[in-house]
Amino acid sequence: MLASEIAAVPWPALLVSRKGAVLAASPAAVALIGFKPETIAELEGRFELLSRSGEPVAEEARLLHRVSRGELFEASGVWRDRDTGRELSLRFRGRAVGLQGLLEIDSLAEDAERRAATRLSKLNEALLGRTPGQGFVSIRELLLQLVLHACEITGARYGALGVLADDRRSLKDFVYVGVPEETAGAIGHLPEGKGLLGAVIRERSTIRVPNMREDPRASGFPPGHPPMRSFLGVPLRVGDAVFGNFYLTDKVGADAFSEEDARHLELFSAQASLTVAYARQAEQAERRLFEIVVHHAPHGIVYFPADPNGEVLGNPAAARLLGRITRGNDPARTYDLKHPNGVPLEDAELPSTRALNLEAVVNLETLIERRQGSAVPALISAAPVRSESGAKLGAVVIYQDITALKQLQHLRQDFLAMVAHDLRTPLQSVLMQVELLIRRSHGVAAQVPVTTLESMKRSGQQVERLVGDLLDASRIDAHGVTLDLAPVRLPDLVASLISRIEGTLGTHAISVEVTGSPPPVTADARRVEQVVTNLLENASKYSADGTPIRVVVAPSGRGATLAVLDQGPGIPPEELPRLFDRYFQAQRARAKRRGLGLGLFIAKGLVEAHGGSIAAESTPGVGSTFRVWLPAADRAPS
Repeated sequence: MLASEIAAVPWPALLVSRKGAVLAASPAAVALIGFKPETIAELEGRFELLSRSGEPVAEEARLLHRVSRGELFEASGVWRDRDTGRELSLRFRGRAVGLQGLLEIDSLAEDAERRAATRLSKLNEALLGRTPGQGFVSIRELLLQLVLHACEITGARYGALGVLADDRRSLKDFVYVGVPEETAGAIGHLPEGKGLLGAVIRERSTIRVPNMREDPRASGFPPGHPPMRSFLGVPLRVGDAVFGNFYLTDKVGADAFSEEDARHLELFSAQASLTVAYARQAEQAERRLFEIVVHHAPHGIVYFPADPNGEVLGNPAAARLLGRITRGNDPARTYDLKHPNGVPLEDAELPSTRALNLEAVVNLETLIERRQGSAVPALISAAPVRSESGAKLGAVVIYQDITALKQLQHLRQDFLAMVAHDLRTPLQSVLMQVELLIRRSHGVAAQVPVTTLESMKRSGQQVERLVGDLLDASRIDAHGVTLDLAPVRLPDLVASLISRIEGTLGTHAISVEVTGSPPPVTADARRVEQVVTNLLENASKYSADGTPIRVVVAPSGRGATLAVLDQGPGIPPEELPRLFDRYFQAQRARAKRRGLGLGLFIAKGLVEAHGGSIAAESTPGVGSTFRVWLPAADRAPS
């Protein structure tokens, strides 16, 4: 067979030499392949042959190799284009012609249709079997698969699915195959739904055109667009509404799409509508879940669309931080973004602007200054948002209120200053007394007055107590408090403790009242004494001289309560929730620079280690009550 004879064959055919050279290719074969191959290796580099089950065919069984060997065979398989992902379901017949091999190819559109229906059925089963949170459904990826199936069924070289916008007259997305990404990028924009694409949208019915250039509805192609000739458009309906349209061009191996191609695609579109409906339902469930997560997120989340006229969206946390959700340079905004030093951010410095310019912003420290006067320190992160095809959609910005972090930093700074002060004072006292003794010494000996030794002892005990508080706070944080538990009678413990420390509590009259019959509690007596001592010392420090302090012990639930009541100035209501926090000091304590703010934190940690609880009640101008509850001896703490 001569090469000139192959050129006259109306179906796809290739003449191959024993050495693997492609000697001739029919016009229909060139149309099917997309180019005129020179060798078998060139073809196999572009196309992958799959078995009917979708598995790659072993090298020795590849059809082109069998043809070059002059084998006689007939086989079916799938030819997958490695460049575009398009798959063609084909039947191959090979035979020897003289010293060459002849490969003839037939399209199996009906077989492709059956395979597409099977895949759709499996997709439907997978979508129906999903549960919310199992993983986000990618509608775009699903639509891409549908376009590939549509091309396979009809033998189209290029395919797309245009998704209708809400106005039902234009396209909001365009999923395509066959056109390389570089070419699509050079074109610069996706189709808007004009020309023949718009005709399918308007007429809501199948349109089949042999030559697009000759159709009056066609509007031509933008610069850089690959040439296309034949056209087939079919609506994809979901329920009663048109979801989008299949757009196929360039029938491989023929000048135009046939009526049978249109019928196959219409049937496939009807089958695909159910798959799209399932996918949209699953996507909406995932979207609702995502919206719930965003709505309840503790940090402000705002989406800035790339379109300057697009609506800026934010969650409630963002509204609480920013007020009105607007762009950072909107004249009607209710906030300003500033550097920590108070200098306003320039427009180019705004996290949303930087993210829209495809720059990621991570933990930018700022000051959100609201127009009503309040300012909130914040960390801002931002990132660009792209579509699955890589197009820029907008930017997402996250605002994190770090007021608590800043307060903790200030507390730590104050704490370090207080520790330095409280350690330095007794140590200075000891050092001064030692220096005085040295000056008064005679030779190697010195007389030390007992009062001096007692003063040095008190200073040492003060340092010891400070260090003990720090160690206790550390153990409480590490859940490392150890208790020597035993049944304890709170009335006896309190009476004994007061008899020992009453002299250190100033001029206050301390009374102990027992109501009912409090049961013994399971406790470490030394640690409970530590808690009660702290409460009594606080009552003594912050109450006027001579005012009484009451200690009331009573049964309560399955345990006993110990309450310390004073007639001090009381605690402001806004300070009560933080009273037991580490390092927190009430305003009256800060004014007198007393303590490290660890006493009540330690008391709470020790009480809770016993399985008990501690609470405070206070009325400004009347006094405060601190109430400790401990479980009865028959209920060991967990």
